Amino acid sequence: MTQSQFLKILKMVQSLHTDFEEGITDENAYDMALSIIADNPGLKEYINEYCGASDAVGWLMCEM
Repeated sequence: MTQSQFLKILKMVQSLHTDFEEGITDENAYDMALSIIADNPGLKEYINEYCGASDAVGWLMCEM
């Protein structure tokens, strides 16, 4: 995973809240984070290494 790829994914993740008028529930955020990580090989490792997060799913949830 390159920094450019990561930033593209992060931008998409940070804009997800605009698709939900009532906000994103924790359950939805968790499911979406799992899917995003599954669909993007190397994302979990990138978050762990470069963002310093031991829980990549939780980190992505917070970015939503």
